[in-house]
Amino acid sequence: MKMLKLEELLEYAEQLKDDDAAKISLYFVTRHLKAGMNRTARVVDKFDFKIIKAPIAPDIAKFFKYTLSNQIISHASKDDIVMKKYTVIDDDIDNKIYAYAMNNAISFSKVINNDIKNDKPVVLTSLAEVQNDLWAYCIKVQKGADVTYSFRKISKGKVTTNEPQNMTQRVFALFDKSDKELRSFDGSAVNFDDKIDCIYIKDQFYVFHKKSFEAIVGLEVEFTEAAQKTLNTIKELDLIEGLDVIEQAIFHKPSLRKILTHIAEKGNHTALEKNDVQAMNDVLKMFQNEEFKTNEHGKLVIEDERQGRNFLKLLNDYYKQGMTTKKYYGTDSGNVINPIKA
Repeated sequence: MKMLKLEELLEYAEQLKDDDAAKISLYFVTRHLKAGMNRTARVVDKFDFKIIKAPIAPDIAKFFKYTLSNQIISHASKDDIVMKKYTVIDDDIDNKIYAYAMNNAISFSKVINNDIKNDKPVVLTSLAEVQNDLWAYCIKVQKGADVTYSFRKISKGKVTTNEPQNMTQRVFALFDKSDKELRSFDGSAVNFDDKIDCIYIKDQFYVFHKKSFEAIVGLEVEFTEAAQKTLNTIKELDLIEGLDVIEQAIFHKPSLRKILTHIAEKGNHTALEKNDVQAMNDVLKMFQNEEFKTNEHGKLVIEDERQGRNFLKLLNDYYKQGMTTKKYYGTDSGNVINPIKA
């Protein structure tokens, strides 16, 4: 799937800012526990998502239009910004826009593929309808036949629905600048900021805030599937004993799921051999003064979760050496690159 260029994102934002004909719509996204699912169940894909359309006044629509345009411009026009394919683990430098193609296996895909395209959506009548299950909001922009969707993570703490019972008990007031006096209102309000986390254009997300994006669309489901698939491949190599320790841990340790997914992205698990197992012990002893046990068949033995984490760190090439300074570094981030000239 072709990724947009930075120039194309900027062009979209610049055109949107001056487009008075663009139709802006607001949707709230709510998250709900699936029917028959226990909140404490040791599965990751426990939730469904629903949308509800919120009618908005022209000044609010204008605010969202400028917010979207300004956010794209502020990110995409940075001098050192790069557009790259989404990767699970990366460095923390804020100089990237990630491109991610929606995985239709995850529950959130239904929001994009079906719910938000419904010609007759459920329409909001009270903020109380969404407050307890509020997950995110979506800004839909329609320019002719072209439609984009932008998302921002939001918590129920951004919504107030404290409706007073009567004027003698409690009153909420707003200051009306037109006639400079306080006026009562019903206490229902929602607080929007001037940020967006991602925008969905032509079957791909373009991500500005990585952690919020992962939370919004529920990528933990995809991480778990990739982690399990990676473990299954390692099992088939028949070089490691005790992988069930990691298999059990991935349900309650998101960091392990991410490391396994990153290992899969780099393909480090597909060609593991006996000499690599010995190299793991050498590296572990060098940096942590520890060693894995090996059984009578020469298999590396994982006895507990700590050793399982060490194994994944080593398979993910956590310990690295700088090409210039020869200094050693410890980090899970990094992608495989090929030198231009050997």
